[in-house]
Amino acid sequence: MDHVRPLLIKFIYIAAITMIFFSHLLVPAVPMGSSLVIALVTTAVLYFAGDLYLLPRLGVLLTAIANFIIAIVILALGSSFVRQPIGAGAVLATAAVIGVAEWIFYRYIRDEIGTSAEGKEMLSSPEFLGGEGTPPEEGEGEQSPEE
Repeated sequence: MDHVRPLLIKFIYIAAITMIFFSHLLVPAVPMGSSLVIALVTTAVLYFAGDLYLLPRLGVLLTAIANFIIAIVILALGSSFVRQPIGAGAVLATAAVIGVAEWIFYRYIRDEIGTSAEGKEMLSSPEFLGGEGTPPEEGEGEQSPEE
């Protein structure tokens, strides 16, 4: 259940972005229920693909860019399931704002959890994202045999 907090935070801002762009800025507007379903799917895919898989491997900026691309695909596919047409401009604008929000979210995670004492760039924050914690540094946690 350690995944609840980041999933909830991510769903709140993605839902707000999709509802603002799709339900209020588009004419004709996409129904709020459809915007929330698109936000739910986007949140789930971006969390599991982006936060849990890509973030530890690529770092903050590349993961935010990858999430922007993933969001374009999800929003474009989601637009085919609603009755109102969603143009490419609306999909790109929404995905761009989601990408920026992801980057801000990752920076928030870094500031919330902190970086290592050596000042290295944090690739991910496992305890915030539901993991066990950061792996020990070299030589840390190892006991030398006493002679």
